[in-house]
Amino acid sequence: MHSIRTIAAACAAFWLLGAVPPARADPPTVADFLEGPALSAASLSPSGRYLVWTVHEGDERAVHIRDLQEGTDSIMGAGSSREHFGGVFVDWIRWKTDDRLLIGLTRLELRRFRGREDGSVRSFTFGQSVLSLARDGSGMVALKAPGAEDAAPGEVLDTLRDDPDHILMSYRDRHDRLNVARVNILTGEAARTVEGHRRVLDYITDRNGAVVGRIAYRGATGRIMLMEALNPDGAWSEVFRLRRNEIRDLPDYESLGATDQPGKIYVAVRPDAPDGESTAGVHIFDFATRTMGPTIWRNPRYDVSGIVLDADSLELVAGCYWADIYRCDFTDRGENALMTGIRRFFGDSWSVSVVSQARDGSRWLVLASAPNNPGQYYIFDVAERHMEFVGSIYPRLPEPALGVMERVDYAAADGEALFGYLTRPPGAAVGAPLPLVVMPHGGPEMRDYLTYDRWAQFLATRGYQVFQPNFRGSAGMGKAFAEAGYREWGGRMQDDVTAGVEHLITQGLADRSQICIVGASYGGYAALQAGATQPDLYRCVVSIAGPSDLVAMMSWERSEAGADSDRYDYWLKSIGDPREDRERLDAASPLRRAADWRLPVLLIHGEADDVVPVSQSRNMDRALRRAGKDVQLIVLEDAGHSDWSTRQDTTALTEVEAFLGRHLPAAVAAASGSGVSAAEASPVD
Repeated sequence: MHSIRTIAAACAAFWLLGAVPPARADPPTVADFLEGPALSAASLSPSGRYLVWTVHEGDERAVHIRDLQEGTDSIMGAGSSREHFGGVFVDWIRWKTDDRLLIGLTRLELRRFRGREDGSVRSFTFGQSVLSLARDGSGMVALKAPGAEDAAPGEVLDTLRDDPDHILMSYRDRHDRLNVARVNILTGEAARTVEGHRRVLDYITDRNGAVVGRIAYRGATGRIMLMEALNPDGAWSEVFRLRRNEIRDLPDYESLGATDQPGKIYVAVRPDAPDGESTAGVHIFDFATRTMGPTIWRNPRYDVSGIVLDADSLELVAGCYWADIYRCDFTDRGENALMTGIRRFFGDSWSVSVVSQARDGSRWLVLASAPNNPGQYYIFDVAERHMEFVGSIYPRLPEPALGVMERVDYAAADGEALFGYLTRPPGAAVGAPLPLVVMPHGGPEMRDYLTYDRWAQFLATRGYQVFQPNFRGSAGMGKAFAEAGYREWGGRMQDDVTAGVEHLITQGLADRSQICIVGASYGGYAALQAGATQPDLYRCVVSIAGPSDLVAMMSWERSEAGADSDRYDYWLKSIGDPREDRERLDAASPLRRAADWRLPVLLIHGEADDVVPVSQSRNMDRALRRAGKDVQLIVLEDAGHSDWSTRQDTTALTEVEAFLGRHLPAAVAAASGSGVSAAEASPVD
């Protein structure tokens, strides 16, 4: 056994993986739902002989390496950390060769007043490391770009699969320019190969590791995102622009990876034409000629979400998309039949993806998940058709303790076919009209899936059934469906949510007097708008980081991003122009209806939210209080729009549970049954 003690300055505890705790009489706790992954960063070595992953237990971290041929494991201590005081964190692990690993670490040490968990931060130490080491833990080399500081060595840009001794790293120099360096993983020697600019955010490489493109920004506010191509003379030219919604990229073009040909990459392309094809498909972009090739893969109903490449040749072997579950359709009939067998092994409600492969295709590392299973890793031996269980990512959330999710199809008021998902408490009687929580998603250009959802499962284990509608304006089902929600805040999108609720009532699955609505971000807006306009349909409202005043929201966006930014342009299309459409936006703003408000409402917002300013909830709270309404505002200190700390998430879950308990009481669900998990099922035939 070898230790990374010199870097981590701590020992890791060792334990066996894969055991699933028995079902309990009581539901999972808030802490169970917020516990970090027990294992992560799993991948196969190039030959497929070795499997690496990180294991987390309490405050300790360790790197496990399994010899799949010999059936032996080795363990390396990788650090210790505590949420309130920091420590050493394993960010990622990558195979360079079968005998060499690359590991990224972050060290964050917080010194708090009087050493208390809730004490103010007096000082902190932050640094990152990129390590190269042999598979047995020996020969450790700290890697960094030329001139980079020890605590900011740069990031791995390309592992250079055909060069066993070097990698490419991108890094910021003292002028804040993002450059590229070639680094020797055995000696640490480094040399700059591309000189960048401070407005560059990332680089794109081809199959040979040649830098062919970059992502950069333009404009005084830095909100106009570009993809640029490298010219033969060393200059750069714009290829196309990217855009964002509130928290994620929404590119009309998105890089998916290098092709088997130099200078070319796979790209997801969103069609421009209003008629004809609507879903994003896979194309090949040639950086040398600046040309986009024809569609080489497309699903007619769903946007491409990813691809699977041949691990050796980099040829496209499958296109992937989210239907209800995550699916990958292979172009080869035999491989597609193989994946069909794997999906049959897990079941119809399981999403299955190939995380990594041996370069000869002999073994696959498979990640499988379901609504009542946050994820498990398996090794699939292709020749033997054998599936070997590696471990559960969240073993404190066993399947019998979680709710069952099913698809619900319904029609909008105008006849448009829509669907959503209903999660029912574990052990709930079939068809029983339990208290209902409606939970519209954020975005609004996002969508919900038939998959594990922390909030839906948390509420289901508290005795609620949870409905997640995919209204018009949702992403993933083509450009036309997404754009059908433009300028329909409080209109068509809101009506689609209502149509789903009415369908559940008509089907006897919900009681009209037992419904509340909970949402975050756009979903928080939809919850507020529902409370403002449909007080007879709901009993209570929870808005987490939701806009309440659309005119003020657009004014803030304009001041933050700039009137010429792609971000502001997107919101003009999505919400509307505050000058031309002011009357409509005021009518669709819950804040304007505070005087007539009737329902109890809980507002939760991060104080440091830079997507939806906390003033949106503070102003709503102030207006409701002045009108003498039942309102509670919780502002989370130092919290942004998302990616909250465990403490902040704990507060949100606890407060929502208590609020619903007061206004929509439900019987707490109990784990029951001894359902057989996929880990115990028979191998693939």
